[in-house]
Amino acid sequence: MLKIKDRILHGMITGIIAGTPDAIINALEYRAGLTDLTYGQMGANVFLPKSKINDKRAKFLGILANYTLIGASGTLFTYLLSVTGRDKAVIKGIGYGILSWLAIYGMGAKVGLTVQTKKPLAPLLSFVDHVLFGGLLGLIAPKIGDDSLFPDNKQQTGTQPLIATGEEIAKK
Repeated sequence: MLKIKDRILHGMITGIIAGTPDAIINALEYRAGLTDLTYGQMGANVFLPKSKINDKRAKFLGILANYTLIGASGTLFTYLLSVTGRDKAVIKGIGYGILSWLAIYGMGAKVGLTVQTKKPLAPLLSFVDHVLFGGLLGLIAPKIGDDSLFPDNKQQTGTQPLIATGEEIAKK
């Protein structure tokens, strides 16, 4: 199987793959009346007032914002694994998902970036969604990334540096 060697591309793809089941689950929770907002609506609310987040164009904007965020989250997670290695990647991913949830729902709500929910179960369901997202990140990232991205052994040679300085090109 062809493995991805670029950290940013790897992270974007990993994030989108891991985030898609969460978006589907969130939409099902919304349809069941368990939550009053989808992740797409929350994404649209960053740019538009709450009264306009159900418009067709707003829904597209919200989906775009949500997938941009999960792609960026996947990239940050790829860099995390690049520093710490692939061991216990699922546990690292779950922790990362919990921190993401805390940042978005905890701090984001305090500065007005997210719409406050009226349903008490919604934050708990979102917590579970983010744990699932993080676990999937940890499961998928090591499988689709090239070994050179993840220095499992600090003595290992041939790994890519976290930041390209140009020395790698000069050595070749």
